[in-house]
Amino acid sequence: MRREPRGRISRERLNTVERTFQKRLNGLVKSVEWHPDYDVGLEDLRIELRDGIHAAESRFDVAWWTQHGYKYHYTEGNENGLQFRFGWEIRPEFPDKHFHPPDDLHAHRESCIRHEDVKRVTLAVIKCWYAAAKAGDPEKLNALSNPP
Repeated sequence: MRREPRGRISRERLNTVERTFQKRLNGLVKSVEWHPDYDVGLEDLRIELRDGIHAAESRFDVAWWTQHGYKYHYTEGNENGLQFRFGWEIRPEFPDKHFHPPDDLHAHRESCIRHEDVKRVTLAVIKCWYAAAKAGDPEKLNALSNPP
């Protein structure tokens, strides 16, 4: 059995993510669910929003691990809709804190988010998303200077 260097999924950190989204985006949060069900083996927290960058609805699938690392994967519509991801994992082949841009989800570009605290990272992701949604331009997603 291979040991996961990131540790297990942290429910405590995901609870902080949920509270931060609810507080900062207030009425834009349509629903929040554990996916798959927490009792069977939590993979991520799914946060559906009533707005998007190019769509009327969108979703963040968020995971935080106990040792280190996170992912905030964003989707609009189906698998052909706009997608991007902010992530943190320690691997020698790409930057620890990285951004997978909408035009190439396999790319690992340096992320504008430098934090490692769950609340600050969540606020930064929200700020990046909001800047892009307000402008209607996904190019704004990774353009801020060390948000929040």
